Amino acid sequence: MMPPKQIIMKPMERLKESPNGITGLVCVLTSLNYVNCTECNRCKPSNQKPSGLLRTPMYSQRFETIFNDSFGPLLESPSRKKWIFIVEDCYTRWVELFALPQATARECATTLMEEVILRYGLPRRLISDHGSQFVGTVMQQLCFILNIDQDIIHVYQSQANHVERKNRDLKPRIAILVQNRHDEWEGKLSSIPFALNSAKCDTTGKTAANLQFGREMRTIDDVTNDFRAIIDNENFVPEITPYLKRLAKI
Repeated sequence: MMPPKQIIMKPMERLKESPNGITGLVCVLTSLNYVNCTECNRCKPSNQKPSGLLRTPMYSQRFETIFNDSFGPLLESPSRKKWIFIVEDCYTRWVELFALPQATARECATTLMEEVILRYGLPRRLISDHGSQFVGTVMQQLCFILNIDQDIIHVYQSQANHVERKNRDLKPRIAILVQNRHDEWEGKLSSIPFALNSAKCDTTGKTAANLQFGREMRTIDDVTNDFRAIIDNENFVPEITPYLKRLAKI
């Protein structure tokens, strides 16, 4: 006849949680002293690989390190645009999308300078893939003149570029917005950064807008149901009465 499971587990937990148990203080200290003793480190071989040379980057400021990539070619729009130039801030995950006629080094460098650097400040580091528009002379001269460190992602490790994840989100969003009108993607492009920047990131636990501005971006629902707009109105009582009736029904 076997005793109940609760009776068996209680003494086992008591032995396990005691100072001399398998997770107790004495056992842990003994294991550390055994593994890290001078004789073992000097005489016994180690199967551990040496630490790598890559250091984990530390980001402390907005737009200090930015990723960029090009998406396309797409069907030519009425304004003769065929490419999307993507720029993402590594710290806040803020995304900017720009429609370009050609994904050349001159077009990307001009857009980066006029639309990103002159608006958000000079980045310290620029990360991109091996695209000709990023390793070309124009982009390298821009980084050299502005003293920006340019890092190129290896071809076999393209996922190291954070923008590659945004490319995967960009494809279905464009397809949903344009439907069968494939040449109208440029007119729908401005709504995609709003959706990406207002979505909560699993890594940071916050939206890109919250990290960038310290608040969430206001939507039409926020403006419609904003009580501060009602309080500022002169007709305070008549305006707030429908809201109070609605809350009473809830």
